[in-house]
Amino acid sequence: MTPATDGPTRIAPPTHNRLVTLGEPVVVIAPEPPPPPPGWATSRTALVVLVLAGFGLRAAALAQDRNLWIDEAMLALNLVDRSAAQLLEPLGWNQGAPAGFLLAVKGTITALGVSDVTLRLLPFVGSLLGLVGVAWVARRLMPAPAATLAVGLAAVHPLLLSYAAECKQYGTDAAAAVGLFAAAAGLLQRRGGFRRWAVLAACGAAAVWFSHPAAFVLGGVGTALFADAVVARDRRRVLASLATIGCWLASFAVCYVTTLKQLGHNQYLLDYWAGHFLPLPPRSVGDIAWVVDHVFEFFAYPGGLSGSALKAGGLAAVLYAVGVVSFARERWPVAVALVLPAAFAMAASGVHKYPFAGRLLLFLVPLMLLGVARGAWEVFAALRPARPVAAAAVLGLLLAAPLLETYQQVRRPMRYEQLAPLLADLRGRVQPGDKVYVYWGGVPAFLHYTRGDPFPAAVTLGTEHKDGRTAYRDELRAFAGEQRVWVVFSHRHQAEESLLRAYAEGLGECREEVRSPGASAFRYDFGNPE
Repeated sequence: MTPATDGPTRIAPPTHNRLVTLGEPVVVIAPEPPPPPPGWATSRTALVVLVLAGFGLRAAALAQDRNLWIDEAMLALNLVDRSAAQLLEPLGWNQGAPAGFLLAVKGTITALGVSDVTLRLLPFVGSLLGLVGVAWVARRLMPAPAATLAVGLAAVHPLLLSYAAECKQYGTDAAAAVGLFAAAAGLLQRRGGFRRWAVLAACGAAAVWFSHPAAFVLGGVGTALFADAVVARDRRRVLASLATIGCWLASFAVCYVTTLKQLGHNQYLLDYWAGHFLPLPPRSVGDIAWVVDHVFEFFAYPGGLSGSALKAGGLAAVLYAVGVVSFARERWPVAVALVLPAAFAMAASGVHKYPFAGRLLLFLVPLMLLGVARGAWEVFAALRPARPVAAAAVLGLLLAAPLLETYQQVRRPMRYEQLAPLLADLRGRVQPGDKVYVYWGGVPAFLHYTRGDPFPAAVTLGTEHKDGRTAYRDELRAFAGEQRVWVVFSHRHQAEESLLRAYAEGLGECREEVRSPGASAFRYDFGNPE
């Protein structure tokens, strides 16, 4: 007997092709077709191709054979001349770098020998790992198209490429930031497990020794995880987050007391970055404008999205805001962890502990790119049905800005100061009795490239005189009566080369000049001073 029904019985289709007969009408529901395979542009293959392209661009930057520029040379002099233990003391040349970074580079040059490549090897490897980290995080936290866009932006980012081939810690700062975010990704999605907490605790405790701004990233991640556990009233997660944060704080406290504290008392660095400390408390409209200006400036530099050829910094800032909102709607702890590192860095600038500007913010760039890519895809998806041209223009402008900047960088590398070939040329030109004056900007590189082979002439090292430039004339007057004086320039500051040349020509006549990209030398005859 068939039970009474109010309508036709709906049943799932059989797995085999056979006739099904019942006592009432039958409606067969066709199985849902499998989802279409993802397009190539949003597949894992695309991510691999983009990562490999990013590797190639970074390798090309390393292969450009740029000489160490002034900042690199100053750090290199510490790395080469000091023992590992001495690197834990305050560095010379007003330099500061994480202890772990210094010891790792010292180990590299001890094992492989001192060269421009070995000095830059750790930042290079760190940048490669950072790009892999962006791909790993993006694939797990974002829609596939947005993930592809994020990896593409990171692969061609001009500043990430440039600092991948420099003996400075900024590239590894960016790698550490995205690495910490990768370690926390599962927990931010409320996946648990002792292993995830233990890995995050260990990574954070180690990161503060290799990257100064890692503390800001950990602050954002820790706050997000703790707040999420409290909101969820999950006692175990609250305790786990507190234990993890405790490990970080203990490691950071030791790092701060032993290595970091000394940097806060370096008056030269405080003066150098004086305009980039948040005014606290804000007392005027100008103080509020400082915040707005520095936030938008970040998207231009080091954000890399507003270059000299194409300006997209404002667009990137808007897309980032859209991306953060999208993350917040889906999983708010992820949005908190993305935003708070910048907020903590700005707060630290307010107490004069960390300037909020320039290359010191490169660690925020991978996190920023995740937000920008997510926002760009949201805007693209919203515009595409009704305004496909506008949708394509958004993505086109966003990608074109860093690509054009990177193309220009390949043609003319940033911070290109080729002093070593200039010195090699001069060695064949100097004669017995010649005198050499090295402009202060070239002194660190000069000392580095002549450390094992002293220059065959009497050398005078210039001093920086930014507050009283007539002192440069006094330095040159010390050579009055000399018939062969070489004046060597590298890392020219503002118009100081023109100024010194004007002073030199007032004392004598230029007889010879030698040029190299970013460096130059002029031979003067001061034999008949006025």
